[in-house]
Amino acid sequence: MKIVKKIGGVLIAALISTPAFSGNILLTQFDYTGYTEMKANLEAVGHTVTIVDARTGGSLATSLASGSYDSLFVWDLTSTSYLNQADRDAVQTFYGAHNSVVMDSRSYGYHFQPNNASEVALIQNVAAAFDSFSGGIWFGTDHNPDWTMNVNPILAQLGFDLITGSHDNAVNDVDPASILLTGVTTTDLWGSGASVGHVSLGIQPNGVDMRYHFGHSSAASGAIPYISANFGDYIAPNEDPNDHNTNNVPEPATLALFGLGLLGFGWKRSKV
Repeated sequence: MKIVKKIGGVLIAALISTPAFSGNILLTQFDYTGYTEMKANLEAVGHTVTIVDARTGGSLATSLASGSYDSLFVWDLTSTSYLNQADRDAVQTFYGAHNSVVMDSRSYGYHFQPNNASEVALIQNVAAAFDSFSGGIWFGTDHNPDWTMNVNPILAQLGFDLITGSHDNAVNDVDPASILLTGVTTTDLWGSGASVGHVSLGIQPNGVDMRYHFGHSSAASGAIPYISANFGDYIAPNEDPNDHNTNNVPEPATLALFGLGLLGFGWKRSKV
């Protein structure tokens, strides 16, 4: 994987390797099924997964405070608003420390298919990506406004656009460089064009750049992303770094090293 940062207007690239650990995941449970199958498929590749019944306000906040988690999976498919302000504040604090994010509008938490190789690969790929980028949050929900009662208020508080819309457009547009789609046939995924929503895309109100992973695209509808994500400064190998929302402010340590380099260069010049 390649990380690209702008330092003083110069793009600096460095390769990073996948970490040797598999992170601790907190998985929220609402009204529907599929959570135990998700847990089993994540634990099969070494993750530790805890399921929290989030149907009591404050229980998610309590779980986040009492455990050391690397990633949070919030799969919301319920017509009841269970989470309270304490829960939303706890998620905001968690996001501040683990600020990668994946948005998925394909009814996760209800229609997960444990015997579908592509679904299993996707869930494991997201977990592995979070491991590589210091953790994050996966928001899974549905297009129906009545079934975004818990996710959308969190997204609003974090400064993201809401998950909206109702689409029945077949998947025909995939980012070939997506780190989430290794071993995944997108047309085999649940909601491969039926009953899906529109996730956030592009620069968000909070400044985060949500990148397209797959969905539907046509001259009539434009791009309809079904899954989008942001992994900080990650740049896909074939992606133009100039199109990515990066932090242009040099870090203090970087400035110090750069300054020492200039000082050494000046000393060498004075000796010539």
